[in-house]
Amino acid sequence: MMSVSTLRSPLGLLIRAALASLAALILIGPAAAAPADLVGRWRLSMDHGGGPLPVGLEVRQTGGRWQAWLLNPPERLAVEQVSVEGDKLVLAFPSYNSTVTLNVAGPGQLTGTAQLIRSTGPVARPVTATRATYRFSASPRKPAADLTGRWTVTSGSTKPVTGLAQFTQKGNLVSGSVQFPSGDTRFLAGELDGDTLRLSHFDGSASGIWTAKLENGVLTGGSFGVATVTPTPWTAKRADAAGFKAVAVEGPGAQRWDFKFPDASGRQVSLSDARFKGKVVVITLGGAWCPNCHDEALFVVPYAKRRQKEGLELIGLQFEYGTDPVRAFRQVNSFAKRYGITYPLLLAGEPTPESSKAALGPLGPVKVYPSTIFVGRDGRVREVHVGWAGPATGKLHDAAKKEFDETVSKLLRERA
Repeated sequence: MMSVSTLRSPLGLLIRAALASLAALILIGPAAAAPADLVGRWRLSMDHGGGPLPVGLEVRQTGGRWQAWLLNPPERLAVEQVSVEGDKLVLAFPSYNSTVTLNVAGPGQLTGTAQLIRSTGPVARPVTATRATYRFSASPRKPAADLTGRWTVTSGSTKPVTGLAQFTQKGNLVSGSVQFPSGDTRFLAGELDGDTLRLSHFDGSASGIWTAKLENGVLTGGSFGVATVTPTPWTAKRADAAGFKAVAVEGPGAQRWDFKFPDASGRQVSLSDARFKGKVVVITLGGAWCPNCHDEALFVVPYAKRRQKEGLELIGLQFEYGTDPVRAFRQVNSFAKRYGITYPLLLAGEPTPESSKAALGPLGPVKVYPSTIFVGRDGRVREVHVGWAGPATGKLHDAAKKEFDETVSKLLRERA
């Protein structure tokens, strides 16, 4: 046992300090590790069909809250949920049921996995991130031309489809989108490196790489999905394409039509319910897996709220992957939460021709997701709009919104 004089000596004071530190560690445990230095700009690269798919990533921490954005210029897309645990960064997209998990691998280096959902099931892809602001090339060659403008695109080999590409170029940087009858590619971003065009997009689920060579004013190349082994060939030539329509309008002959499907609570909702009697009812046909349906929701949700007092009601018929209604409604609810949807979202089936035909009867099957059915105050189907043009498509998007509004306004002016 130490004497009092020993404890009061310089050596004793050191011993007492060491004992106090040991006691503190015993009582409160080791100090929590500080979070890794994740704040700032990153170049995220995902293993993808066609090679590594790059996308910009910005991470911030404000008041203890983590935020992140995927950058597909000019789009700056907020990640739905961001969490940091020590050296692990998790970017979650519940509305898509997808996640990107990244771990610190060294100074300015992150590695991890993207977990995505496709119609065939889950898809896992390796991802890396480095401290960089460029997309494809740190030092691209002088561009061979300026691609700014409209281009007529032909895509596919066995059954080619025609679309409209719209590009904007500043220096080497190229951005734009391609609109097909089946929908648009959302925001493509990349570069023209000499005569080589490289574009990519990733929104947390939907992804793509477009590459081409420019020769004699013609772009020739291939596009790749996340699991593509063989590229889809495409070519593009400059064209005015002033009469190009992104949304097809069909007139089904003012027929009567009804349905009954469940909402998340199990309640069966029908078009003939009292809530919809004498109202103009817009029925969206979509799915949480569909990126163009997300773009449509950005417009339709606030529009519906603004015009509800005039007699407008909306119903969403959702066609989701798989046969498990619990999983499907979890997806539907996450989609509704992301966009603040308060109108009924009903599970109508799977996104297959057979399932959608069974759900829609004479109006089926669904040709393009999303599509929209317009029902007048008299309960008759007046128009069907096939497809949508998202915000990446500029004037095509403006035209789609205008056409939607004109149809609704016309029906609202009618008497029941």
